[in-house]
Amino acid sequence: MKPQVKLRGDQFLTKPVAMEPAFDNPEGIEKLIRKGGPYKTLAAVHRNVGETTGGWFRNFWALGGKVVFEGAEPYFNNQRFIDTAKETYRAEVIRPVAMMTNLNLPASGAPFHLDLPFYRGAENKEVPSWMLTPMRYSNLFQDWAIPIASAVTWFYEGEGGEFEYWPDGLDHPSLTESPPFTNRCVLADNEYMFHRVGAIGPVSEHGKYDDIGYDALLELGPDDRWHVKEDGKTRASFDYGQVRISILWKAHCFKDERLAAIYDDHSDDLTAERVRDIFSADLKRRGVDFREPGDFATDLAWKKVITENYAPPEGGQRY
Repeated sequence: MKPQVKLRGDQFLTKPVAMEPAFDNPEGIEKLIRKGGPYKTLAAVHRNVGETTGGWFRNFWALGGKVVFEGAEPYFNNQRFIDTAKETYRAEVIRPVAMMTNLNLPASGAPFHLDLPFYRGAENKEVPSWMLTPMRYSNLFQDWAIPIASAVTWFYEGEGGEFEYWPDGLDHPSLTESPPFTNRCVLADNEYMFHRVGAIGPVSEHGKYDDIGYDALLELGPDDRWHVKEDGKTRASFDYGQVRISILWKAHCFKDERLAAIYDDHSDDLTAERVRDIFSADLKRRGVDFREPGDFATDLAWKKVITENYAPPEGGQRY
């Protein structure tokens, strides 16, 4: 018995807003991208040990509301994003919380997915990232869910790499943003709006980088080309413009100061134990055979039970 596709997060789903330009100084963005390497695989950034991510690399400019990459301050505190989020979410309090660069090698189109949700007391630090998506599909944790504004801006004029999204749900037509789209942005509720990245680069290159290892790095060399380094060797190289680059900005959106205060004072937080107990009670109610988990990060039997019983719609990305 799997949960229905309908998500209770729809109560704060907002209409996407396109913005162009996204940043007043895109040249500064490119400078930060160039000095931001080496970039780790998406699996390594989120500690999903042993997994591959199809040539997807990432680093963070801001985490937990704090800039962690020197020079990113003016972009993280982008007033255009803040004002748009305040209007579209009808929220009094907007707090930028994270900013990251995503670099994608040539690849076939990715499955539709939702971004990792945020919950009071249970974010990527408190529980493994793989658990957050099942938490959302379970519909068991929405009382702790935090509305998130996501602004994704592209710096790519190559082949493919479209951004396809379903603002009215998967049973309605999608919309698509296509390159060239340098310094173009869509601000949306990516935690509850399904979206995907289209095929990147020529078809002849698709599938070549699906097995890039967990510890691989993406570096920009003095020749102005990107190089994938794995086990001390160069696995692949690309011209600068062949790699699809996007900047993702996220902010907490609180309807009023009261809700912001509840987040701040931790008076109604989830804990790892509370997450375990809520999942366990629901599994027992549904008659699922399982054993209580040990360490969330290493208990593969628990991971299998959770990801199989709280799965996305058919054709979607699991986590």
